[in-house]
Parts: sequence; C-alpha cells; structure tokens
Amino acid sequence: MDDTGGGATVGVGTDLPLALDLVEGVQLRVLNATSSSLQGVSLTPGPNSLKPALYLQGDSRDLRLPKSVFERAVAILRRSEEFTVAASLKQEEANSGSILSFSHGFNRYLELQSSGRKDEIRLHYTTHDRLVRVESFPYRLADNTWHKVAVSISGPQVDLMVDCHRLYRRLIRPPDRNFTAESAAPVPTPPSVSSTTTSPPDTTTSTPQLSLWLGQRNDKHSLFKGALEEVRLVAGPHGYLSQCPELDAVCPTCGEFSFLSSTVDALRKHLRELNERVAAAETRVRILERCDCLKSCRGENGTVHNDGATWQRGC
Repeated sequence: MDDTGGGATVGVGTDLPLALDLVEGVQLRVLNATSSSLQGVSLTPGPNSLKPALYLQGDSRDLRLPKSVFERAVAILRRSEEFTVAASLKQEEANSGSILSFSHGFNRYLELQSSGRKDEIRLHYTTHDRLVRVESFPYRLADNTWHKVAVSISGPQVDLMVDCHRLYRRLIRPPDRNFTAESAAPVPTPPSVSSTTTSPPDTTTSTPQLSLWLGQRNDKHSLFKGALEEVRLVAGPHGYLSQCPELDAVCPTCGEFSFLSSTVDALRKHLRELNERVAAAETRVRILERCDCLKSCRGENGTVHNDGATWQRGC
C-alpha cells in the first residue's frame, strides 16, 4: 500500500496523536482504488451513517498499513502509560481473525483477535522478557452483528468492554510498550483452554521488522471476515470513553495509581536524602561551635601575635 495515513486527533502543543484511526486511511484508498492490491476489500454501510465500513472477504488480501501509520501507532504505545484498542465491527459466524496485529510472519508482538470457533476474544502481547502471552476472554463476538469492542491496558491491568459493558478485568504482566522485542519477536504456541498461556522466545528467528496489519495477522493467516467501521488506538486513561462517552471514568486507573505510587516513592527518597544532608550539616555546625576558634593576627611590621597576646604600639 502507498503512504496513506490514518486519521488522528492531535494534542495541543505536541506531535503525539491522542487517537489514531487505522481504518480511515484505508477507506479513502478504497474509494480511489484501481489496483489489485486491495483484493478482498470493499466498502459497506456501517452503523454510523456518516462514513462507510470496510468489508473484508476472501482468503487473500494485503492490509498492511503504511510505515508512517505504523510509526505513529508505535509513538502512542511508547509514550503513553495507558492505551486502548477500540473497534466497531461485525464479524461473520465461525470466523477466526485478527482485528489488529503488530506482527512479522507468525511473530506476534501485540494483537487483538476474535475466534468464532471457540467464541473468545484473545489479546496476544509481548512482555519485557520477550515472552508472548495470550489472555483469552470467553465471548461470542462472531455473530454477524455490529459490536463495539474496547480493550484498555493500564499498567498491569486489562479491561475488556463490549457494547459499553465491562465484561472482564484482569491483572496481567505489563506488556512491552517500547518495542524492545521488535528485534527478536518470539513465536507463541496456540492458546490452551486456560485464560493465559505463555511461549518462550524463539532464538532461531532472524531479526524481523514488525508491520501493522488491519484485519489479519499476515498476508495468509488469521484473516478477519466481516466489516470494520472503526479501529482506533487511543492514548491515555479511559480510552473507552471515545466509544462510550456516557460512561463514568473510574478514577484513578491502575496506571495512574502506579504512577502516583512511583512519584510518592521518589519524593520519599528525595526527602530522606535531604534529611541526611541536613543532619550532616548540623553535625558539622555543632563541631564548629565546640571549637575554641583561636586566631592569630599580624602587626604593622609583619610580626605575628597569637590569640590573647598584648603588645604596645607607638610607645
């Protein structure tokens, strides 16, 4: 695909997008498409009458987003302690496909997937020790009905919301947000019946370059079939409010509490060091106060007189 970026809402005084719409740029490209690179991709009416949705079909397509969009998405993940993947979609029954995937071949760095065969939503993510973990949430999303899905990650906590209802809240190992695993992304095993699975790093993998895929993991596997009206990466806490503005914002979030806790710890350390420096200064002052502080002086002819000495001048 050419360098057509996704839509973004930009914060005042910063180049970091607060929200990145991954579908918008593809919609514009489909409207102007004449090439075969968009095979299996067309437009269909969505629940929002203001814009169409992407209709994904077939077993061969290439919705790898441009490098500029990938870099903006990475910037969101790197700079924001909390982020949300929010999607509006309609998935065909019995289809298992990726909604969003940072991957290279079979190597999944971060991926949101819906399995219509096992009726579960899966979050694949990489930890700081380069282990791929899979968090599975039982839910039948592939029912050929429009749904709003939001997965919010806040520090070690993940929330899953469907149609503005919070279904799951779990504690997980914090995902790697700095893309340090990009140079050696591991290959995960298929998820087991348990909610969380882990895979060791694949040390035989050559240095891959991750790509950002929409509606698929790569050009052949985990192809989502159905419609995608919106897939957004939202930076900051309470990202689900972009889909469900009528909901209350829980304050503070797990990420905000973690940040506040680390800030308090830093202040305590600074205060402890300051107290130690004050105590050391007071000790030095007490030593000086106990000192006799004898001081000699020098006369007009260069003679040195000790402290307490007397002499006559001009007699």
